[in-house]
Amino acid sequence: MDLSVSDAPVGRLLDGRYRIEALLARGGMATVYKATDTRLDRAVALKIMHAELAADDDFVARFIDEARAVAQLSDPNVVNVFDQGEDSGAVYLAMEYINGRTLRDVLHERGRLGADLALEVAESVLSALAAAHRAGIVHRDVKPENVLVGNDGRVKVADFGLARANSSSSKTTRGLLGTVSYISPEQALGERATPRSDVYSAGIMLYEVLTGKTPHEGPTDFVVVRSHIDDDVPPPSEAVPLPPAVDDLVLTATAREPMERYADAGAFLNAIRSTRAAIAGIPLPEPDDDPELTAVHAEPRDSAGVTLDEALAGTVLAGQVGRVEPDERTAPDEDETGDEAGDAAPADDRWAGEDSQPGSTRRIDAPLSIRFTEDDTDAGAGAAPPAGSRAARQAEARARTSSHRRTEQTRGRRGLYLFLFVLLLAIGVATAAWWYGSGRWESTPSLLGLTAEQAEARADDSGFNAVNGGEQYSESVEAGQIVSTDPAPGERLLGGAEISYVLSLGPERYEVPELVGQTVDQANELAAPLSMIIRVEDEVYHDEVEAGLILTQSVEPGEQVRRDTEVAVTVSRGPQPLEIENFTGRSADEAQAALAEAGFTVDRQEQSSEDVEAGLVISQDPATGSGFRNDEITIVVSSGPELIEVPNVRGERVEKAEEILREAGFVPEAVDLFPEFGSSGRGDRVQNQEPAAGTPAPRGSTVRIIYF
Repeated sequence: MDLSVSDAPVGRLLDGRYRIEALLARGGMATVYKATDTRLDRAVALKIMHAELAADDDFVARFIDEARAVAQLSDPNVVNVFDQGEDSGAVYLAMEYINGRTLRDVLHERGRLGADLALEVAESVLSALAAAHRAGIVHRDVKPENVLVGNDGRVKVADFGLARANSSSSKTTRGLLGTVSYISPEQALGERATPRSDVYSAGIMLYEVLTGKTPHEGPTDFVVVRSHIDDDVPPPSEAVPLPPAVDDLVLTATAREPMERYADAGAFLNAIRSTRAAIAGIPLPEPDDDPELTAVHAEPRDSAGVTLDEALAGTVLAGQVGRVEPDERTAPDEDETGDEAGDAAPADDRWAGEDSQPGSTRRIDAPLSIRFTEDDTDAGAGAAPPAGSRAARQAEARARTSSHRRTEQTRGRRGLYLFLFVLLLAIGVATAAWWYGSGRWESTPSLLGLTAEQAEARADDSGFNAVNGGEQYSESVEAGQIVSTDPAPGERLLGGAEISYVLSLGPERYEVPELVGQTVDQANELAAPLSMIIRVEDEVYHDEVEAGLILTQSVEPGEQVRRDTEVAVTVSRGPQPLEIENFTGRSADEAQAALAEAGFTVDRQEQSSEDVEAGLVISQDPATGSGFRNDEITIVVSSGPELIEVPNVRGERVEKAEEILREAGFVPEAVDLFPEFGSSGRGDRVQNQEPAAGTPAPRGSTVRIIYF
C-alpha cells in the first residue's frame, strides 16, 4: 500500500514505532501525518515521501543526507527533525509536531500584518534561515506555507533543503526548484540556488506579509516568472503606509542581481533588527484623503498595538479601551438644529425677511432686515414713537426679539456648561478606568538570551524586578543565558512586579559509560541516571564470554551524548553448542579430522583388537549428544590383533617346540627339510624357525619350525 497517497494507514504502526493518527496535509513531494512516537510517547509530524520519488535511489539518498544535515541545526525557529527511516518502501521523516497553523492561514484570515509584527515574524524566519546558511544548507522554497505559527506564538520554518521535487501544483513550474510567486530570478533562469536566493524569497514573503499580496502577479506561471526576471519589486509603501527604512529592507532583499542583495539570511536578519531599533516609536505616514486609499491603508485592528503571540495565535481582544470609531461619535442635540428647535418656537418668533424664500423659516436670533417709513424717521432718534404707530410696533418687536435672544443665549451657555461638565466627567471616568484597568500595567521586556546580570539590569530599567527561577538544559541557548521567563515577554504586569527567569545550562550531555562485560540489568542501572536508553540489538554465541554479558556497544565509552540517547548493545549467549557425530567403526583418520573441524579437541588412543581391523575406531567417548568448542573427545583406534614375541625353539625337539609355540599362542607348522629320507622327524631337533625368535607376531599366527 502507498502510504504517501492514502488515508487508510491511520492507526498503522510504521517501522514498529510511529502510530499514524491523522492526515495533516499533502504536497508535491510527500504526505504529512500526525503520529505518536510510541517509544518516547510524544506527538510527531510524520512526512512520508510519495512512492514515485521513493523509487528514485538518488533522490532518496539526497533526501536522507539533507535530513541528517537539518537534524544538526540548532535554532529555536527550525522545525526539529527527530528520525528518518524506511518501512516497506515508505521513506519517512519524523519531525517536531507544531500545534498551530501556517503563516498562509494567518494571512488568509487577517489579510496582512502591521509593520512591527511583520518584521518580528521575519526575524524568526531569518533566524532559522541563518542557522541553515551557516550549516551550508539552502532552503530553496521559502514561502508562507513553510512557516508554521504555533498557538503559543512561536514561529518555526519547515522543509529545509528538501524542496527538490517538481510539484504538480499550479503554483509550481516544472523544472524549477521553488514556488513561482517567491522564486528568485537566478532560480527561474535554471541557476543553482544560493543563500542569496533564500534572501530574495524571504524578501518577497515580507512584502506579502506587509501588503497582503505578492509583488509579481499574473494570469499564468510564466508571466509571474518573467516578472521576477524582468521587473523590480515596487516599494511596499506604494500599497500601505510604511517608514522608508522598511522599503529599503524589502528592496535590498529583492534586488534582481544577487550580489546587490544581503549576502545571506544572517545579514538580512541584522538589517531588520537595526531597522526595528531605528524606527521604534516613529509614527507611520498618514494616508491620503482619498477614502478608498484610506481604507486600503488602514492598519488592521488585529495587529495594532498587540504582541506577536496575540496577533498570530488568535488571542487579540475584540476592541481597545479608549478608542472611539467615527460611527460612535455623539450626534448634536436636536435642540441645537435649526428646524427642530424652530418648530417649537412661537409663531411670532419667526420673521419673513425680504431675503426669505417662500416656505422658508429663519431663527429669531438671525440678523433681521427692518424697514422704517418716512414718518418713523421724522420722529427723531431719541423720541418715543407714538403708541400704536408703526415705529412703536417695531420697537416692541425689537424688545421681544432681544429678550428672546438673551433667553436663548442663557439656555445655550447652560447647555454648553452641562456638555463640558459631562465631557470632563467622561474623561475622568475613562482615565480612572484606564489607570485601574491597564494604565498601571506595563509590558514585560524580553530578557531572553541575556545573562542574569544583564536581565536584572534591563528589568530594573523597565520598572520590574527580575529573580532567578532556576536552571534548565537548552540545545539552542548558551549556558549562563536566559532561556525562558515567567511571565513571557510582552505580557502586562503591574509596575514593580517580579519576572522569574530560568538560566540555560547549555546542551544536556552525558558521558557514555563502559558497558562491555556488564549484564543488561547492570547496564540499565548505569544508564538510568544518565538519561540513556539501553537497547539489546543482538545476541550472539561467544566461546570466551559467558552468557548474559555485553560484548559490544554502539556508542564508545566516554563519548558525550544528548538526553534519551539510545545505546545499542550486543549480548553474549555463551559458547555455541555443537552436535557430536559418532565415528565408531569408521576410519580413525576421518574421525579425527571431522571432530577437529567441528571445534573439538581429539584424544586418539590405540588398542589391539582381534575383531576390529587396524585403523578403524573401536570406540568414541562421548559418542553422541552435544558439546562445546574445544571439548575433548576420545577415540580408541584398533591396531589390529595383539602382537607377541615368537619364542625361540631352535635346537628343541620337534614335539617340544610345537608345545612351546602352542602355549605362546601360535600355531606351529613342522616342516621336514628332507622328506625323501623318510625320517619321522618327531625326535629330530629344530634347525630353524619362521618368523625368527623375538619377532612380534599376532597371536594365533603360524610359526614354521624346520627340521631334518
